[in-house]
Amino acid sequence: MRNWIWGRRRRSTAELYFDISPEAIYVIQDGHYVDCNPATLRLFGRTRDEFVGRPLGLTSPEVQDNGVPTRVAVAALIKEAERAGVARMPFRGLRKDGTRFPALVSMFLAPRNGRPAVITTCIDISEIDGLVSAITDGLARLASGDLSQPIGTALSDRYEPVRIAYNQVLADLRAIVEGVGERVGAIDMDTGAIRRAAEALAARTERQAAALEQSAAALEELTRDVAAAAADGARADQLAADASAAATASGDVAQRAIAAMEGIERSGSEIGEIISLIDGIAFQTNLLALNAGVEAARAGDAGRGFAVVAQEVRALAQRSADAAREVKARVTAAGGEIDAGVRLVGETDAALRHILARVSDARGLVARVADSGRKQAAGLGQVNAAISEMSRMTQENAAMAQQTNAASLGLTERARELGDQIARFRLERDAGPSAPRTATLTRQGS
Repeated sequence: MRNWIWGRRRRSTAELYFDISPEAIYVIQDGHYVDCNPATLRLFGRTRDEFVGRPLGLTSPEVQDNGVPTRVAVAALIKEAERAGVARMPFRGLRKDGTRFPALVSMFLAPRNGRPAVITTCIDISEIDGLVSAITDGLARLASGDLSQPIGTALSDRYEPVRIAYNQVLADLRAIVEGVGERVGAIDMDTGAIRRAAEALAARTERQAAALEQSAAALEELTRDVAAAAADGARADQLAADASAAATASGDVAQRAIAAMEGIERSGSEIGEIISLIDGIAFQTNLLALNAGVEAARAGDAGRGFAVVAQEVRALAQRSADAAREVKARVTAAGGEIDAGVRLVGETDAALRHILARVSDARGLVARVADSGRKQAAGLGQVNAAISEMSRMTQENAAMAQQTNAASLGLTERARELGDQIARFRLERDAGPSAPRTATLTRQGS
């Protein structure tokens, strides 16, 4: 081992470290403190005479913070050092003035003057303990949701930056929680507005869907009526065509009837002539019978039979003349009636022609009405299809509005849950009897 000249003595590196180490190093042998370095005396506030040669018990209270007697804890530590070569444990140190401090004690075994000894190092961890306590308390408050209390007690220069950093993180977290709380409140208000708007939209959409459904049903019925009217118009057009054809045929029949009447009139004239001829013959026969009767009278009894025949011929001629006059009178009357019939048939023909013209006009109107009905039926069919599509889309919009409403309800519930989580944090310190300000949210009415 390298030796160093320290003062007037040549000393080894271990001896030099023992003397100048900032950590307390002391040697225990046979239950007594047999040696220590200056750092030990400074740590425990004693002189060398007050420390070296004294029995164990000067460096710690009788009972540790965990309730274990110090002698039992030291014995267990020495036993661990014997087993593992070195042992370390947190320790509660005791100064001469009675103050206690947290320490970290390490022990290892080494021979001294040929006998076993325990070399102990003791480090005052008050600064570390203060840091740990402050951070532990701060984290405990943070875990309970209290963001209002930073670490107020200043630490040593070595650990003060940790306290400052913690306080800054706490301030940033408090600002974040406040901002999240405000935004959660805004989200809650917005989702409430969205929910109310979605509910109103859903209600209006449902009413609109019902109205469209009724309109679609009415329009469908109207479409059927218009289609039936169009079919009736087509049938009316066909009937008008049939009536026009019948009127045309009636006109032809009237023309043939007029021709037949004219033929009858001509036949009547001819019959009149024949009757005049028969009347002339009957007149001549009557004259002849009269002359025959005169001659028979002159003949006396010889002409009596011939007189009877002449008398019968004269009677027959008279009856023929009477019949011819009667036939002539009837033919004359029939001729007048035929003239009247011809006039009536002519008037009928004129009327039929007038009716045919009106039927043609009516047929044109019915055809236009039927065509218009077909177009209206087609247009109403398209409108019906459009309204059916609008009804379907409105129903889909109603379903979408209900989904939006459900989504807004879910978002509101999540915002409420987030608000409940944010409300766990206290952002300001308690001010007397007044309640602390927490990150609460304004709830919107459902």
